Amino acid sequence: MGTLNRRALLKGVAALPVAGTVLAGAHPARADGHDMAGGQGATDGAAFYGAQLGAFRVTALLDGIVPLGRAFFLGGAEVDQVLAEAAIGPDVLPAPVSAFLLQSQDRTILIDAGMGEQQGLGPGLGRMMAGLAAVGVAPGDVDLVVLTHAHPDHLGGLIKGGAPVFANAELAVSETEVAFWTDAGIMAQAPAEAQPTFQLAQSVFSAYGDRVTRVADGGEATKGVSMMLSPGHTPGHSVVRIDGGDRQLLMIADTLASADVHTALPDVGFGFDSDPAQAAASRRRIFDMVSADRTLVAGTHVHFPGFGRIIKAGSAYRYLPATWM
Repeated sequence: MGTLNRRALLKGVAALPVAGTVLAGAHPARADGHDMAGGQGATDGAAFYGAQLGAFRVTALLDGIVPLGRAFFLGGAEVDQVLAEAAIGPDVLPAPVSAFLLQSQDRTILIDAGMGEQQGLGPGLGRMMAGLAAVGVAPGDVDLVVLTHAHPDHLGGLIKGGAPVFANAELAVSETEVAFWTDAGIMAQAPAEAQPTFQLAQSVFSAYGDRVTRVADGGEATKGVSMMLSPGHTPGHSVVRIDGGDRQLLMIADTLASADVHTALPDVGFGFDSDPAQAAASRRRIFDMVSADRTLVAGTHVHFPGFGRIIKAGSAYRYLPATWM
């Protein structure tokens, strides 16, 4: 599994900043063309955006906003310059946390699940379920969850009170990712601050039991949905390729933590990467691929709703948001 990066784990969930209550009481956001969450109760605070991608309808579901800070990015003056030019930060860098719903004629698929009831990132998250309700999807309708990696803001919403939220769903995750978070030897090396991250991942995998499918690099989670390793953020961090037939999308998850910083400075490390150098190499590889093919991308922490394209800009890149594909 390689050497455990103690510095990165020390910056785990226990060290995360407390987020402000960003979405509490917010009105549901109109999206795409155009979905709208109405009323109060289960759909209060829902923000979502959906449109057709060939055989799939893809909908971005906003779980909440995390105010990252300058200290999360490991570079020097070059990071400060990018932030100044983009007129963001440095004290607060708003980072959306998004999940994505895929619907076809015969499948209802969720890619990641937000924070759920977990509190490691503070209040203002856990809104993904409101988004699902707003688009008319009940937890029992979801038959497959594709997990890009096992950080709490991606898998926290998979359990509630220790029980699976999506009782009818298979859970597809990289075999490398499962192996890492369930390895007793690696966990024993982790500092006390990182233990809850391991415990949460193990609780999720245990709750889904024999419905956890370990996917090899490049393997399909289901027809039209495949997973490809992009390691470094975590050892088994994966991007998800969605092939709708006439249209494709690559969900790049946490390949980048900031569309502004990590396109301009792709080699800059991020505080929650298990291996910042490996994460940077994966980032460049993915960016080179999608820029060459002009592939549409979606990202967990990209400006909501998170759809856009990445293009080459000299030795770096630029992110171009797509109002819609």
